[in-house]
Amino acid sequence: MMKLNLITFASSLASRESIFTDHHELLDAINEKYEVSYIFPEELDSPCAEGATMVLVGSGGVEEMVKANIDRLPPYVVLIADGLKNSLAASLEILSWMRLEGRNGRVLHGPVDFIMQGIDDYASAHEAVSWLQGKRVGVIGKPSGWLIASNVDYATMHERWGIEMIDVPLDEVVKGYESITNDEVQDITDDFISKAVGIKEPSRDEVVKAMRLYRSIKAIVERYHLNAFTLNCFDLIPTTHTTGCVALALLNQQGIPAGCEGDEQTLLTMLAVQAATGEMTFMANPSKIIDNATHEMVFAHCTIAPAMTDRYIVRDHYESLSGVAVEGIFEPTDVTVVKCGGRSMEHSFISRARLLECTTNPNMCRTQLHLQLDEPLDYFLERSIGNHHVIVRGNHVERLSATFRMLSKC
Repeated sequence: MMKLNLITFASSLASRESIFTDHHELLDAINEKYEVSYIFPEELDSPCAEGATMVLVGSGGVEEMVKANIDRLPPYVVLIADGLKNSLAASLEILSWMRLEGRNGRVLHGPVDFIMQGIDDYASAHEAVSWLQGKRVGVIGKPSGWLIASNVDYATMHERWGIEMIDVPLDEVVKGYESITNDEVQDITDDFISKAVGIKEPSRDEVVKAMRLYRSIKAIVERYHLNAFTLNCFDLIPTTHTTGCVALALLNQQGIPAGCEGDEQTLLTMLAVQAATGEMTFMANPSKIIDNATHEMVFAHCTIAPAMTDRYIVRDHYESLSGVAVEGIFEPTDVTVVKCGGRSMEHSFISRARLLECTTNPNMCRTQLHLQLDEPLDYFLERSIGNHHVIVRGNHVERLSATFRMLSKC
């Protein structure tokens, strides 16, 4: 059973016993699902117990009390109000004051089922934020030159997300690649080819080179104890004469978020999505709008974890027509499109979408997903957060929204 701390505010006119009596319907539902520690204002000098921490607004008349204790509340304040005893009115006043003071939070209010879903989402977001603490994120090679809006401030990311950003010279990848022999990767080459439904442009020798690069990058991940990394893959092509698409695909499949082109913001989005959902992700270019009115567009890239697909074809890399790439094929399904960005990762976009089909346009990257998004496509044309976006199987809109709200103020 998950643990939950409820910092409980109520008017001085109300006894503690009456709080539990008056709000029994909501509290019974919470107690059934969580191991709850009720914390009252006079107890706030002691550290909260393990678990997510939220605020239970037990009545009206607590606004000054919350204001006086604001610095002892979590960075992102979740106010739970069932509407009884003027709790909603008080919560709205508190939220308005917090916004004036530059503090972020939200009110959870509605039917009990709706409130419980919100508590679940924010409890999971708390776990995701906690999981990110201490993670080591590699930047192997500098970001590609065309990514002029996709880097982050390392110190800010350490402060807000608790992660450590580590620069790794690209030369280490090349040296490792040159030291690995063809014989060392025969088994993984056979396995990768045998599990594909087809192989088009690359020869077996090309796949062997891609697997040598994979082994080199995996060794760097282990040497630097990386939990995620982004790779300036294009700069490797002239020296290794292969592409990093397969390496990234296989490491993503092993639970190591691996991003293309040195794109730091998209990699961190991938890491946060993994923390919140436990799912693998697909980093892709928004490639073509099919229909603005129905919110249909194609996302494409040349690397995707094979286990994320229904089946895959071994291809060459679209831009360079060399190396090895992965064409993932999916059956129609629900997905979520997400991107967090900005120098401090303060902006986010999240939309549920329906995968309608996989297209095979010869003028796009190899894995092509034709999606119908819930959100209007004006976002991409007017306020897009960079180029690359992240796609994850399933509908995770609320959980991801909660996670990014908490991260933006942590």
